[in-house]
Amino acid sequence: MEIDNKIELYINEKLKEEQIKVPMLDYETNEEGNYQYTTKIYEQPNKIGSIVLDFIQKDLKEISYLIFRFYGFQTLLTEKERKEILSLNPNEMEELDNKMEKLYSKYQKEFKSFKSQIIDILEYCLFNEKRELKDLGPLEKLHIFINTKNIEDYPILKHNEFNKVIKINKDTSKITETELIRIIKDKDNNRYGIQEIYEIDNFYSLLFLELYFILQEKTCLKKCKNCGKYFLTTNSAVIYCDNVFEDNKTCREIGASKVFTKNLEKDEAYNLYRKVYKKKQALAKSKGGTFEIEYNLFKNQGKDKKNAYKLKEISKEEFIKWINKQ
Repeated sequence: MEIDNKIELYINEKLKEEQIKVPMLDYETNEEGNYQYTTKIYEQPNKIGSIVLDFIQKDLKEISYLIFRFYGFQTLLTEKERKEILSLNPNEMEELDNKMEKLYSKYQKEFKSFKSQIIDILEYCLFNEKRELKDLGPLEKLHIFINTKNIEDYPILKHNEFNKVIKINKDTSKITETELIRIIKDKDNNRYGIQEIYEIDNFYSLLFLELYFILQEKTCLKKCKNCGKYFLTTNSAVIYCDNVFEDNKTCREIGASKVFTKNLEKDEAYNLYRKVYKKKQALAKSKGGTFEIEYNLFKNQGKDKKNAYKLKEISKEEFIKWINKQ
């Protein structure tokens, strides 16, 4: 049985979104009653560059079944390996999972190498702090990278073959003129608009293409100031990602708290509060008695006043006035 191994990537630059159509290791019944491969367009779009970030930052072993089915890794498999998978009973998920894990083991070293290559390129082209590279764009830095590194160490750069066409990402062969006009005019359903479509025949070429989109700045990739992981955003001013970091709090929540605390340390009212607090604490420890009672009263009331100031329930002037009365 001939298997279509082509990958199609649909790009909507306006929304900075992409959709991927890939040959899936999934099943449907043909007219003869036999299982065969099927392809599918995922209706839920992703941010441009999300596939390459999943590849370099997620635990590929843990999601080996998922990625071999949906991300196009099957384009790397031999005809024999694909037929072996097709021969499995699709209802026996455990057997299929085991097969995927074996395939992952086979490609593990290669995947690790490509992951390292992509990170090297991203770091050089987007997060390089060399003074002499300061005024250069990502693609200019890529050109320098290609011409100054040993290209044999970066096979990802050789996977740059793909065709670009402009068409609608929907089968229109059986659609009437009226229906087609309606679909194209439907601006609220952008995924069915006329788009750039890249046709790719290899998963590594898909990774290179997404990497190239990132360096073309068709999407905004940042490095989280808290956890150090890459993330995609539509707001270039954002510096923290939305990944859960600790205590069920995201980096953005933790980062915002750190920034707020740092700003408070420079705040006149907050510094005055800390100064008075430490003075009363020292007197309470050395002299006790009424000084200790006064310190505990200030500590309890001060906590509420400080929180009210943080939440902007009272002004800086009101907070300072209260402190000076203590």
